[in-house]
Amino acid sequence: MFKNFHFLFLIAPIYSINVLVLSPAFGGSHMNFMAHLADTLTEAGHNVTFLIPVADEARKNQLGVKVTTDVVIVEQDEIMSKETLIVDDHMDAMWTLDTHEPNFEEMFSWFHRIMELSCANFLRNTEVFDLMKTRNFDVAILEPLSVCGLGFFKKLGIEKTILASSCSLYDFLLPDIGEPEEHSYVPCEYFRKPNRFNYHENTQNPNFPALSSQSGDQMTLSERYKNYRFSKETKKTMDKMFDKETEIYQKYLGADIPDWRELLPSASLFFTNSNPYLDFPRPVIQKTIPIGGISVNMDKIKSTKLDDHWNEILDQRPLNMLISFGSMVKSSQMPLEWRENLIKVIASHPDVTFIWKYETNDTAFAGHLENVVFSKWVPQTALLNDARLTAFLTHGGLGSTNELAHCGKPAVMVPIFGDQVRNANMLSRHHGAIFVWKNDLGDFEILKNAVHSILYDEKYKRNARHLADILENQPHQPKDLVVKHTEFLARFGPFPKMDPHGRSLHFIARNFIDVYAALIGSYFLLGSVSYVVLRFLFSKLPVKLVRKVKKNL
Repeated sequence: MFKNFHFLFLIAPIYSINVLVLSPAFGGSHMNFMAHLADTLTEAGHNVTFLIPVADEARKNQLGVKVTTDVVIVEQDEIMSKETLIVDDHMDAMWTLDTHEPNFEEMFSWFHRIMELSCANFLRNTEVFDLMKTRNFDVAILEPLSVCGLGFFKKLGIEKTILASSCSLYDFLLPDIGEPEEHSYVPCEYFRKPNRFNYHENTQNPNFPALSSQSGDQMTLSERYKNYRFSKETKKTMDKMFDKETEIYQKYLGADIPDWRELLPSASLFFTNSNPYLDFPRPVIQKTIPIGGISVNMDKIKSTKLDDHWNEILDQRPLNMLISFGSMVKSSQMPLEWRENLIKVIASHPDVTFIWKYETNDTAFAGHLENVVFSKWVPQTALLNDARLTAFLTHGGLGSTNELAHCGKPAVMVPIFGDQVRNANMLSRHHGAIFVWKNDLGDFEILKNAVHSILYDEKYKRNARHLADILENQPHQPKDLVVKHTEFLARFGPFPKMDPHGRSLHFIARNFIDVYAALIGSYFLLGSVSYVVLRFLFSKLPVKLVRKVKKNL
């Protein structure tokens, strides 16, 4: 039912802790982030177990770990195999589907179903539980896109837990952990501005940094409302899934396991894939630790050399541009009209070599072009670090966004779904990237001008390089934060006193409405009493005196 691989250290560290990292196999970027956490702690000399319940059969071998060798894969049993869904079957629709609050739950119902099936399959496997029980874990880490693991940790008796977000912000969690929600200026994870982007209009507006500003943290009244609605709709949808998962883990582990609303805030730390020098500023609580960029190993990237094949490609023309839309949504499934328009834009730049990550060999549509190279795989980080690569056209996944920021490459960002719109806004506010709506992939002028600007306007290169210098020299490196906080928690945790009391306050008390009401009421009462007293005093004065007073007034 599962595979277990062990590695024995020849030299034991002076102080080591046992860490369980739980990472369901459903999305490459999520697994890679959790794998980097595991590898970081392994490199620090700790005993790390990487536990992978298989949610999507197609991704069970995309482990992501490089040095962590104690890996446990929980295979799908016969029950789940008959009911499971394939993630890729639902991703092609993301090219043309907009995320807006009325259809959010329906659009991601497949994801919720996969996570529920995976949770039940995981907990049915009692052998895994028995194995994990023997490890005597000090700390356990999971990503709160599922709460199934929280029940599992509780049953194992692990009280020192860490939440880890592969995205920069999971706003649906904020009320549950007591972190402030600032919908007026902090874009939520899935918020997008619905109107169509107009290149000419925005380049003529001096308040817009070229093509880049797309609402971001500066919102109109309607955008603030939509930001609020997106956040609340997301939370409502996720709460339903968490409630279902709670039923599942209480069924298999015992009804005495607390509800997720109790387990989630009991986590002592919250690692977020956010960097304060890159992300939108927002208020956080003390248990939130930003570790954005932990998946970017610049020492390794700088030491990686391209082979002769890629060197030959980069040397063909003076400028080079990489095109990749990630691993979840495939370029080969792009709407035909958009693909043809992108080919026209490529043809309009004959002095530029375009390297396009494309998943199939069906590339006859570009057979007439000499300046485009298709490849099913590209050495993305090595290319981004190469001075000969001029720019990157990307979907804006957070992994690619962090790599861009650290490597200092200008980019055209075309977000497709999920948090990618937020990521594109986040990076473009530093004026080293250009934001283009995915629908504008079909607009020749917009796309051509965006590509031309990012290739030839030096200000984008300067700004991108400046941001990279900031990130390279930041005071605290993400890996150090992960290691030190995890070790500290193992030695002195858990930290229940870091759970803010504000989490339990109702809306009126938390927003000072009762205080404002009391102040207004007291002023009103004082004014009313003063009016009554003055009226009473005037009524007792002689009539002639009253008339005289009124006359003088």
